Amino acid sequence: MKTTLSILFIFICSFNSFAQKKWNSEVPKQIIIVSSTRSYDEALSAAKDASKKLGKKLDLRDLVPNAKIGLTWPEKLCKTGESDEKDFPYYPARGDGNADNDDYVSVEYSDGYKGFAKGLYIVVAGVTDVSGAAAAKQLAEVKKVYKDAYGKRAMIWYGPMD
Repeated sequence: MKTTLSILFIFICSFNSFAQKKWNSEVPKQIIIVSSTRSYDEALSAAKDASKKLGKKLDLRDLVPNAKIGLTWPEKLCKTGESDEKDFPYYPARGDGNADNDDYVSVEYSDGYKGFAKGLYIVVAGVTDVSGAAAAKQLAEVKKVYKDAYGKRAMIWYGPMD
């Protein structure tokens, strides 16, 4: 009985350690980009157009332009606890925290993604795995409407957004 409990205890501790490493990490994702610009107004107009042409929901995630960091949640949202009481300004890159695949149109700020050119508002039409049939299909659907659309690999944070 003691041996069984000891083995079980070791297994639980090992599994807990594995789960923590997986949770607090970055995972590779493909960001499907329709266009990019240095102008938020141009990006917003392009995102509205993409939403209509692609038949996808437009979700700006309550983000607003900010001269200091590009995009941010409004100060009220940052300070009320609705966003886990983040300091203002605060920009959560699309996908950060949950690293889920999604299929909607948004305006994002390139500085939020490692390896992306800096200072650009990007019109994003989806976040997918970096490879596989579903990822290829989602990119192909966007490219039917936007020939110059492309998928760019990014490391997305998977873990608590402290």
